[in-house]
Amino acid sequence: MKVVLIHDAALPVQAYGGTERVVWWLSKALSERGITVVLASAPGTDCPWAEVVHPDFRRPIEEQVEAGFYHYFNTPAVEPSRPHVVTIGGNGKPGETFFRNTVFVSRNHALRHGAQCFVHNGVDPSEYVFNTQKDGSLLFLAKASWHVKNVRGAIRIARKANRTLEILGGKRLFFNHWRGIHWNGMQGGEVKARFLSRASALLFPVLWNEPFGIAVVEALISGTPVIASPLGSLPELIHPDVGSLCEDEQDYVAAIADLGQIKSSRCREWALEHFTHHHMAEGYLKLYEKVLKGEPLNRSIPATREAVDALYSVPLGVPGMSAPQPA
Repeated sequence: MKVVLIHDAALPVQAYGGTERVVWWLSKALSERGITVVLASAPGTDCPWAEVVHPDFRRPIEEQVEAGFYHYFNTPAVEPSRPHVVTIGGNGKPGETFFRNTVFVSRNHALRHGAQCFVHNGVDPSEYVFNTQKDGSLLFLAKASWHVKNVRGAIRIARKANRTLEILGGKRLFFNHWRGIHWNGMQGGEVKARFLSRASALLFPVLWNEPFGIAVVEALISGTPVIASPLGSLPELIHPDVGSLCEDEQDYVAAIADLGQIKSSRCREWALEHFTHHHMAEGYLKLYEKVLKGEPLNRSIPATREAVDALYSVPLGVPGMSAPQPA
């Protein structure tokens, strides 16, 4: 089968780019399973395992590239006439509707859009470094300029816990070294992998319903526990063996004090058991088969059920989200 993965960006991405990395990892895993992969992407893309094309994204891709299946990572203006799925990686706007064959990236993400179909994202373990020796620091890895990622909360928590905080991502709001807060800017590749592997924990105190949280899996695959809020997908990603879900800053400080109880090997095992690019490819291949059989992926048209952009506007989690259950 020939599958076209469609995303208007240059690949591979060098620093920040969650969707870009998901597309890259999925293309690799599909190729390794014997699927012929075409990357419909922006100029500058270079991929050793897939054919690369640069279509006119203003026109239907199926009119420009012949294949058996089309996988979009942005909702096209017109619903495709050929077999397809559309992966949505973010939270929709209030009242926004989606095509029937839309795939969300966690169970919570799907539920909040009135849908049932989801596939967890997965990372390529070969891009990360596993390390059992930690340096005592905490790591914040996110687009720090985005208030829902809550870098200011991470700074307060780190100071209350008397820990150094290494910040990766977003614009630099402070001096590079400011009272134990080290701002490292946008980092990718080996530099990011090194920070992930040596930190004692990833601090992820988001203020919104996180659709997935790739940084969480990146940390776990590196043997690093995760301390996070209980919002969105995070209860699906963080088992009690590999981290903590915290309701307030006091909970975060207590979880940091208990980090010695978590084994780096268990963090990595959990990620390898559930969240690799091969798990993601297996999930999508099952959905491709359903679509080719004419089966709908969702019982009704998905639509955003809540506002998700306002600070502190989200509920504290959804019951029954403690274990990953791929579609």
